[in-house]
Amino acid sequence: MNESEAQVAALAAYFARHSAVPLAAQRPALLFRPPAGLDAVAELRPGPCVQSHKPTAEALQQSGWQVLDAPRETCRLAIVFATKHKEEILHHLALAAEALEEGGSLILVAANTLGAPSLERRLGELTGRTETFSKHKCRVVRAFKADAQLNPALLADWKRGGELRRLPATGCYSCPGLFSWKSLDLGSRLLAARLPADLSGCGADLGAGYGYLAREALQCAPGIRELHLVEAEGKALAAAQLNLADVAGTRRLHYHWADVTAGLPLVRLDFVLMNPPFHAGRAPLPALGRAFVREALRLLKPGGRLLLVANRQLPYEAEIRSMGGEIGSAEETQGFKIIQATKVRQADAQARLSM
Repeated sequence: MNESEAQVAALAAYFARHSAVPLAAQRPALLFRPPAGLDAVAELRPGPCVQSHKPTAEALQQSGWQVLDAPRETCRLAIVFATKHKEEILHHLALAAEALEEGGSLILVAANTLGAPSLERRLGELTGRTETFSKHKCRVVRAFKADAQLNPALLADWKRGGELRRLPATGCYSCPGLFSWKSLDLGSRLLAARLPADLSGCGADLGAGYGYLAREALQCAPGIRELHLVEAEGKALAAAQLNLADVAGTRRLHYHWADVTAGLPLVRLDFVLMNPPFHAGRAPLPALGRAFVREALRLLKPGGRLLLVANRQLPYEAEIRSMGGEIGSAEETQGFKIIQATKVRQADAQARLSM
């Protein structure tokens, strides 16, 4: 059972014992960063939820949930699911407390490995009295909104701490919850330093994050006339639009909130850039990176170029060759490898079947 599954199971166990909590709310709860699989919590009726991760958002929508980018109205019950970013959790707790009506309940669901004891203490600092239930190596912490006890300065600080902002250390807009949100990822910096100035035509940045690689490419290669940024995290895409605003010029930029592994409606690209992910949450998932490589080669036209960076041990070379790619150079440095490849033929039949 991974952390998300454990959190859902813990919430189900809590409501099985305290079924009056969702019933007292009289209308659907407002959820923050819920995982898929909420059908396991029988007491929860589908309603509004704040979720900016595309694959999770689509799974929730298929189960009847209304996916939002921010709360739209008040509620009597708000539930915050912990993520691996403490500042993001505190931001969601602040938004949840703000959306709650007087006397409403705020529930935090946090795996112990995500800092549940510390988060329980912090929630108490915000709201005063809390109650705690433990199950499946998680804590379900219930707080109550009473304006007289709420710490408004702390609420404002937590809310501000999760917002998009330009960081002096990177020169980029970012926020908690994004990959490498407050420092430029070393692998991306290594690839950016090796981007060829003769990149041209129409290309894509797959898993674009907050747009650092795309920004570097646009600055070093004036021949780029069109660029597609594809990213599953909606907050990262919003940051990317801010980060590229001053370098786009007359070039056409397209922002796609999409899951790369689900297939993209792009064809015959001149080049693809990427630092492919290989984790799902905190768990290693090398198959995710391989799926990115397959999609990149599928999107390229014959003669199109793939430029990627990856941890040295990740086996992407065979994937590139099976999809019709020819590796032109592969440099290893500081634990990473920077690969430049060209698509020379269509994928073989076995590779196509594996997609």
